[in-house]
Amino acid sequence: MTNRTNLSTLARWTAALLAISTVFFALAVLMERSGESREASAAGEQLENREAAAPNEAGESGEENEQAEGSHAEGAGTEAGGEESETILGINLENPWIVWGFVGISLLLAVAVLRFGQPAFLLTILLAGAAALLDAREVFFQFGRANMLIAVLAFLTALAHAAAAILALKAWSALRTVGLAASSEQ
Repeated sequence: MTNRTNLSTLARWTAALLAISTVFFALAVLMERSGESREASAAGEQLENREAAAPNEAGESGEENEQAEGSHAEGAGTEAGGEESETILGINLENPWIVWGFVGISLLLAVAVLRFGQPAFLLTILLAGAAALLDAREVFFQFGRANMLIAVLAFLTALAHAAAAILALKAWSALRTVGLAASSEQ
């Protein structure tokens, strides 16, 4: 009886930590995206002000001036969004479909942990463990950009993912032990 109670408690805590880490992750992504859009619009305004203040040289035609402005605007866009692309194995981890797909999968996995037990625990170990590693990488990346609020959120997300993976591992091993004990009694 206590084994079953312990497993159900582990399942509830694992699901709760998955949900909490998902909320932290989504909040960090939303804050990072809103910060990038503000930086990009500020850089665009600075570029427009600089170009408006610079007089047109006598030898430039209208087309040459437009081409020069276009190349300056492209350069400013890369400076404003100046972070390196976060890719692993050629997959852009900042892609909105991947980000929000991960949020959905994490929430579904939290429900599956409560409903299905052992297979969901195994998936949680894999998903939350990998996410904890990626979140730890994000912590260092955000500290490098001096973005402390998002770095703290990434740290909390990594901590919650690591705790969910550890609890899932503990529950999975307890289920295996119970399964092995039951099969040896028969």
